[in-house]
Amino acid sequence: MRSQAKKSGSRFYELRCVACDRRVREEESSTRCPTCRSPLEVRYDYEYIRSRLNRYSLRNSPIKAMKYLDFYPIENLSLVVSLDEGGTPLYRCRKLGEAAGYSRLYIKNEGANPTGVFKDRGTIVELTKAKEHGAKAVCVASTGNMAASVAAYATIAMMPCYVLVPEGTPIGKMAQALSYGARVLQVRGTYNDAFGLTEEMSQRYNFYLAGDYAFRVEGQKSQAFEIIEQLDWRVPAAVIVPMGFGTNIAALWKGFKEFHIMGLIDRLPRLIGVQPEGCSPIVAAFNRGQEKMIPVERPNTICSALSAGDPLDGVKAVRAIKESGGCALTVSDGEILEGQQQLARLESIFVEPAGALPIAALQSLLTTARVRADEVVVCLATGNGLKDPRAALRVLPSPPSIEPSMQEVDKFLKLKLYEIRAAGAKNGERNLFTEVPSKGALTDLVNKEFGIRLTPEYSQRVLGLVEDFVNKGKPVTKADLQYILETTLKGAPGEGVLKVEDFQVTTTLHGHAQAKVWVRFDGEQLESSGTGVGPVDAVISALKTAANSRGRLFFELIDYQVEINAPGTDASVETTLVLKDAQGNRIVATGTSPDIIVASVQAFVDGYNLLWARQQS
Repeated sequence: MRSQAKKSGSRFYELRCVACDRRVREEESSTRCPTCRSPLEVRYDYEYIRSRLNRYSLRNSPIKAMKYLDFYPIENLSLVVSLDEGGTPLYRCRKLGEAAGYSRLYIKNEGANPTGVFKDRGTIVELTKAKEHGAKAVCVASTGNMAASVAAYATIAMMPCYVLVPEGTPIGKMAQALSYGARVLQVRGTYNDAFGLTEEMSQRYNFYLAGDYAFRVEGQKSQAFEIIEQLDWRVPAAVIVPMGFGTNIAALWKGFKEFHIMGLIDRLPRLIGVQPEGCSPIVAAFNRGQEKMIPVERPNTICSALSAGDPLDGVKAVRAIKESGGCALTVSDGEILEGQQQLARLESIFVEPAGALPIAALQSLLTTARVRADEVVVCLATGNGLKDPRAALRVLPSPPSIEPSMQEVDKFLKLKLYEIRAAGAKNGERNLFTEVPSKGALTDLVNKEFGIRLTPEYSQRVLGLVEDFVNKGKPVTKADLQYILETTLKGAPGEGVLKVEDFQVTTTLHGHAQAKVWVRFDGEQLESSGTGVGPVDAVISALKTAANSRGRLFFELIDYQVEINAPGTDASVETTLVLKDAQGNRIVATGTSPDIIVASVQAFVDGYNLLWARQQS
């Protein structure tokens, strides 16, 4: 059995409370101080570490998280749980740097870790400590990334893993945890609700409690060690770090300080902490000059990984920023998504929204002179973009479906359908119309905002949808117009054989919905009725009856999806229908409106007309 313990039998580290300085035995707790419930930290006998440190090996062996075992609070090295994590690339980003005004900009891509996130570094230590303690199972609360990481390492350690996540956690992260065999519970509440339940669960069932605690810091500090090595043992001027729970920025600061204590570097960098506007308790505390957090009850940000409204390690984060001479700031969701796309387009690095916060902060930091253009700056990209692909799709186009003809390809290229959604994401909430504009004014505005010159036919169709929005009492925002443009330009050319003139729906709490529709089919006026489990189902049923009575086009609806573009009950929606006919033709059609029924009707009509045209050709 290999051991790092001192010959005297005593440990070369101890746990201390960051608030009351109480010494805590790890058998008693490795999470919170039993006295004041504050976070704990690991303190080392650095003389002992210095006496054992193999400096030649440290400087010459390949860069991996496992090479820093002398800096971890692990006693039995034969129990180490590892997936060969660390050694993630540090990229010199010349194109991004030039665009942002920086001459020496670097990205540390932590998405290259085994489960696609920096959390793996901390999980080495946590799961190894769980084995040292003889744990039979592990439990963890997470917004997704830690769930996947702990589940993966628990599988290697052959321990059952119980995971609690807030309901609505990105499916990519939950799919990982479930695939690794985790037993996952979604909690109808915030991360803090899941966090509290997991602590109780640990105490009641004697599970090892993993999470953003003292031992996780010790593994995650290896990011700092690697940054120094990858810069050829030079210290960057500033490191920009996304913050959620506060653990990671505290870990980085501890790593830099330990290399300084060991005499491996001669100075320390400034740390810059960034949080999303919708959840920024650490930034608020730092800018107030306080360590006490004011909890955010309902975090509201696209960065699910950073939705920690009451961060336990907030005090550690504030201290790290202050001690380093750094600063803290917030960025908006729009800026985050723009930064995510900028990093992908210029450097081919795809990160989840949380990993894009440093990129989103670059311009503000330079403008306010908190960072100089000629300084060596490292941005920490914390997780892979495939963790939350739905977030990126908010600013990426929904790929249009076309008929197999070059005419359709020409339309796609000429109208730049690939640029519309990205343009709509910037200032998407800005109101453009409260009244119906003229066709000329609409055409000019579309060209100005989206860089698209509409043909007269498309201008008329876009104008019709804008009029529908205004008549419903909904101001047309830039994001609304983006949806309208995508729906129009992806739709069937021409009028089509089926056109809806009006519909009427009635429904009750317990009974079926009843719908009546008035349509034109190939110029002939028709009236039809239908029932359904809800209003949309009833209207679609009535439309199918009308179409089948004249068209003799046999088809089925095989999928139906709804996407809402903003919070609130007056938000516009985009519906997507997939229709398939008896010949195997499959059509994807979309509709948009502030009214989900209207959007569904638009999609149905467009899909039907596309199927009809396909069969007539």
